[in-house]
Amino acid sequence: MSFGNYDIVKVVEDITMSTVDYIESKGLSLIFDTDIEEKIIGIDRENMERVILNLLSNAIKFSKECGHIWVSIYDKGETIEISVKDDGIGISEEMQESIFERFVQSDPLFTRNHEGSGIGLSLVKSIVEAHGGQVSVKSKEGDGSEFIVELPNILSKKQPKIIEHNCAHDYNVEKIQIEFSDIYS
Repeated sequence: MSFGNYDIVKVVEDITMSTVDYIESKGLSLIFDTDIEEKIIGIDRENMERVILNLLSNAIKFSKECGHIWVSIYDKGETIEISVKDDGIGISEEMQESIFERFVQSDPLFTRNHEGSGIGLSLVKSIVEAHGGQVSVKSKEGDGSEFIVELPNILSKKQPKIIEHNCAHDYNVEKIQIEFSDIYS
């Protein structure tokens, strides 16, 4: 991993907003909200963008028609909390215990309506844990899901200067196509 000190609000907002056209083309709405304007923390920017794109991809896949997706950032003092929430189909209690394991999907094989390898949430967990954080889910079947990423509110000592994040739109489109490859039609 390549850690640097980035404005996590800008990183999450830029990658989230670069998905708006795609999300709206699916008949869904996206709401981005934050209780802080700027927060510099130590992250691997590319991997953190992957985490957000993966969580957004799942929210899109499992959303109901005309559904909503919320991405929120909160400063909790010692941690920064990033929430990706949808009002989709939700996840059963039994599945919530295992969805972060490799090759596990919330859709049973014979009723599967959604594509994917089942690696995404396992990768999300690995990346978040490599940042010293944790990921959890709150969900109720039929009532949507909320994935919560908690990252330590600390700077990277490896890269003490603050790195200006310049989000290149074309680069993000390419990343979106890769991360959303199982839902692009």
